Parts: sequence; structure tokens; C-alpha cells
Amino acid sequence: MRHLLFPLLILVFTATAFAQDASQDASQDGPSDSPHARQSRLRPGSASTAVETERPLSPDHALPRAASSLTHVVHGYHPYWIPDEVADGYRWDLLSHLAYFSYEVDPTTGEATNIHGWRNSSVIDRAKAEGVKVLLTVTNFGGASNRTLLSSRAAQDTLIERLVALLAERGGHGVNLDFESVPGDMRAALVTFASDLRLRLDAARTAGSIPDAIISVAAPAVDWNGGWDVAALSASVDLFFVMCYDYSWSSSTNAGPVAPLRGMTYNVERSLRWYLDAGVPAGRLVMGVPYYGYDWPVIGAAAGSPTTGRGTARTYSIIRQELPTWNRQWSELFLNPWVSYESSSWRQLWYDDEESLEHKYNLVLDLGIAGTGMWALGYDRGYTDLWNLIERKFTRPASAGRLPERPVHAVWPQPLRPGAAAVLRLGHPADAAGTRLAAFDLLGRRVAEVRITGIHGGDIRFIAPDLAPGLYLFAGGPIRARVMIAP
Repeated sequence: MRHLLFPLLILVFTATAFAQDASQDASQDGPSDSPHARQSRLRPGSASTAVETERPLSPDHALPRAASSLTHVVHGYHPYWIPDEVADGYRWDLLSHLAYFSYEVDPTTGEATNIHGWRNSSVIDRAKAEGVKVLLTVTNFGGASNRTLLSSRAAQDTLIERLVALLAERGGHGVNLDFESVPGDMRAALVTFASDLRLRLDAARTAGSIPDAIISVAAPAVDWNGGWDVAALSASVDLFFVMCYDYSWSSSTNAGPVAPLRGMTYNVERSLRWYLDAGVPAGRLVMGVPYYGYDWPVIGAAAGSPTTGRGTARTYSIIRQELPTWNRQWSELFLNPWVSYESSSWRQLWYDDEESLEHKYNLVLDLGIAGTGMWALGYDRGYTDLWNLIERKFTRPASAGRLPERPVHAVWPQPLRPGAAAVLRLGHPADAAGTRLAAFDLLGRRVAEVRITGIHGGDIRFIAPDLAPGLYLFAGGPIRARVMIAP
């Protein structure tokens, strides 16, 4: 059952979002404790943790592999603290890119302080055998560290040289840059570094020492410092993995959604639209989603309660284990699940699950961007529902058996022109709150949302979406109807 938040809570969350925005913007270098930096330090899911020139893409740089049924990019991070055997549960057929996390750089020299198993991890061999592109993530966290590295051409040259050598050693396909909290005065230097890396990777690929030359970046949900000239970076970067999470984070003053699709001042849709408006081609934009949540101590049971301490990161698998003992609730404002429970005191958990991620994946389809990705692989260990969702949303059916069930409901009038009003007749009363419709083509691919304008008894009134002429299936829950779109 979904629970709507009261108007007062809307005001509380809005005020909280503004307060958090102001606090982050107050620092020139931004929050040094950024999303992947926090995860790298806390390592949720580890064995020890309980819890503007557009450069044409190479033919297969940012595309799902040809032999796969994937229709979109699926870019997953594999953190070094996830045991290799956990990868036995990965759906390799549903991954296009695996970013191995990570080469930790010494910003003074460009040398690695740790490469965390890159030379011997079986995950890299398995991914390559399955046709997945393997990227080596290089991490540099905090404004000071990024200023140091990006101010030193010698350190950058060393870093690029080491990265190319490590890719050649393991047959890696490219690099994922995870430079978080880049200062605004390093904006041009970041573009120059990406351009230099592009030239060196392209040269290594041409020479045959590496199989591909992909560059993806872990891009901030909000560019607090103005350090990201994304239009200029697009000349070198193949995929912008936007970290659409930690809008509410461990030190937030109020509990709230980690990845709100809407409702907060900053949210997932606003972040993605900012990148598109700033000049990133839609075909290079990836929505990064969290396979974790935050569990805060709070003052009471109400949604969005003030916190009394730091939140604890909980992986999806840990949350699923505990969920049967909790009362899952739903925020229609943010399109996110949450839980309020008592331990020694009140606690509140916000996270993402199959329902909230489906809303986000619908936005991927509606915006026409490259795809999605997750932080992090292995955080859903033991559960298949998130993989099943990716399969439903981002694969091409192998046969007609994957299509929605045969139509059983009538639509009038037929055929329809885009923008025309029509009625779908159920023959029984419809649930006004829970009824949604989407249009599918004859390959079973979801191609559009259907805007419902009203429900009267068993009649669902809607507006025909802007679709090319042809035959479509309109479906939602038990509803199945065949619709012909006319020119």
C-alpha cells in the first residue's frame, strides 16, 4: 500500500534540501566526502561489513555488445572489496561495461598507492570471456587531491602511462575516471587531462596493445564547484555515468531519499536534464543508480524526521534480509520506499528497490539516454529481482513469447492519431490510483508512457502518444489492448 506524505512533510523536505544545498555550496572545493569516497571507506557489502565538439564514437565504444540482447548500456562498478565468487551471481548477459574499482592514485606522483587485485582478479577474466567491456577505475577524491594531480603534468603523464600498461597487461578495454570534488579552478585542467588520456588510449589501441579505448567518467549529480566543463569533456569522454545518488547522505540533517526521482530541490531527473542542457549527447549519458540505502537514527517515526547521528550504509541484500520484519512504506512525492522502525530508538531507512528503479528506468527510456548503471555490483547478492528488472526494461525479446500477453481489452476509436483522445474499456471498475499504461512495440520494447486523463468506472480515457504509424500493445498490470496508430 502506498502512503502519501502530508503537505507539512513536503515543506520539511524542501527546506531540508535547500539547507543541504547551501551547506555543500559553502565549500570552495565541495564535499570531500563524496559518494564513492564514502563507500570506499565504509565498504558496505564487504566480508567485514554487516551491512563542445562531438567526437564520433568508435563503433562499439558505448554500445551494448552485438551478441547481447541488451538495447542500452548497463555500466556496473565492481568494488575490490566484493569477493570474486560473488560475481557468480552476476547476469553477465545484462552487463555491457564493468568498471573494476580501483587504481588509487597518489596525486603527487601519479603512481598507484594500490591497484586492489587488478592483476589477478578472476572477475576481469570472467567479464572478458562473457563479452563485457572491462574498464579500470582510477580514483582521486577531494578538492586538494584533484588540484594536486591536475596541476602536475608530470604526475598526469605517469598516471596515463601506468593505466595504459595495466590495460595492456589484462586486456582491459578502457578507463573509468572517478575524480570527485574537482575544484572550479581545475575545470580546464580536467578537460586537458581527459584529452591527453584520449590521445594515449587511441594510440595504444591503434598499436594493438589494448583492444579498445573507452573512457567513462563518474560524474557528479550536482556540479557544486563548477569543475566539470561537460560540453568540452564530450570531445574525449564516451560515457558520463552520473552518480544519481546521495542526494540525502550519511550526514544529512533529515532522513530522506538517497535517489529521489523528483520532489527535492535536486533530484535524479534534474541532474540528467542538466547534463543534456549543458551539451552532453544523450547517447553518452548513463543514469547511475544506488544498490544501497541509508539507515539513520532519528527523533521519531514521521517520514523525513531530523537525524540524531550519522546514517549507516545498507546494501540492498542486507535490506532485503531485514525487510520481512519491517513495514515498508512508499513516498509518492519522491517515488521511493522507506522504513521507520524502533531499535533502542527510532531509526529510518530510505533505499531503492524494484518499484522505484522501474520509475527511474522509465526516465532513461523517456529521455532517450544511453542507459543505466549501478553502484555497486554485488550489493544485491542473493537476490535476482533487480537483474530481472533490467532484463524487462533493457533487452530485446528473443521471441514472441517475451511479448506482453495477448490483448483482451478494447480501445475506441481505432485507428488513433498521435495526440488524439481515446477510451480503453475494461468492463469492470478500474483503480484510479494504481492504473498506469505504457506502449510497447511488437518486439516487446517499451516505447512510450500513455497519459491517462481520467477514469470513469471501467473506462480509461487517455491521449495517444506521439508514435510512428503501426501496431502497438498498450499494457499496464492486467490491462492489455491492441492499438493502431495512424499517420
